[in-house]
Amino acid sequence: MSHRHSESAFSCGLGGETIKSLQLAAALSLHMQFPRLRLRYGDMHSENQLRPFSFGHGASPTSVAQYVDLTVTLTQKEIKIRYKNNFLGYFWSLVNPLASAMIIFLAIQVILHVEMENYVVFLITGLFAWQWFNNYLIGSCTVFLSNSSLIKKCLFPRFVLPIALNLQDTFHYAMSIPFILGFVIYHHLPIGPATLLGILAVMPAQFLLLLGFGLILSSANLFLRDIERIVMILLNMMFYVSPILYPIDLVPEPYRVLLWLNPMTSILEAWHGIFLDGTLRWNSIAVAYVYAAIALFFGILVYRSLSSRFAEAI
Repeated sequence: MSHRHSESAFSCGLGGETIKSLQLAAALSLHMQFPRLRLRYGDMHSENQLRPFSFGHGASPTSVAQYVDLTVTLTQKEIKIRYKNNFLGYFWSLVNPLASAMIIFLAIQVILHVEMENYVVFLITGLFAWQWFNNYLIGSCTVFLSNSSLIKKCLFPRFVLPIALNLQDTFHYAMSIPFILGFVIYHHLPIGPATLLGILAVMPAQFLLLLGFGLILSSANLFLRDIERIVMILLNMMFYVSPILYPIDLVPEPYRVLLWLNPMTSILEAWHGIFLDGTLRWNSIAVAYVYAAIALFFGILVYRSLSSRFAEAI
């Protein structure tokens, strides 16, 4: 958002002293919410002022440090809110995938008698990765709308909001990894240096893939509010064409190519290699980064083309 657009939002029909008072109140409000930011009311070109920034344009080291600080602060704030007055906060993030895994295991292996080796580990590996994917995409649809008061009050780079939301969901997934490893150990599956290396290789790929999709959905949803419902329907369909309930080897050969068009297939296959085999499936990891690069490219493109009109849409 440009300075001109932001200033016009304050100045419509208001006198000079009133405008200054509103600007001061907005600056103080942001400082109270995010005290770690060194924000100062006054000259818009002050070195301590958050300046507008868009992908593809340069920024000073001071501005970049403030963007990082704002992103971290937003992430911490959301995590604290989620677990505030919640004694079992961490465990609640485990309940949904575990409940789903239990029902699916009973249906597939107990009732239908379909035998698959280490199916429990296979299931929870896919379900926890899918929970990260599903929760972020749904949340990203409304991330700008839910922070509309913050967007209207202050100048700051809007793209930190989907990044902070992604970091929050990344944190929840990272907290589930020790639990997954507990199942791996219980089933006597291999754990070694490749496990740690694999986690460090695959998590950034999923993060970047989701960020690309999140920039598209969060930007577009401001102008077409039905997108959230469309995304929820598509995610329900996509769940069944992802290798979560079944290994990709069970899919007939002619249909496997179609399954690989799903951007989550390569990521799920990479996670399965890490936790089931203790190996790095480099082909899957490489495909995951290709999908991530494509998603991020189009995400930045959509964000840059629509961001100047955010204030009108909110």
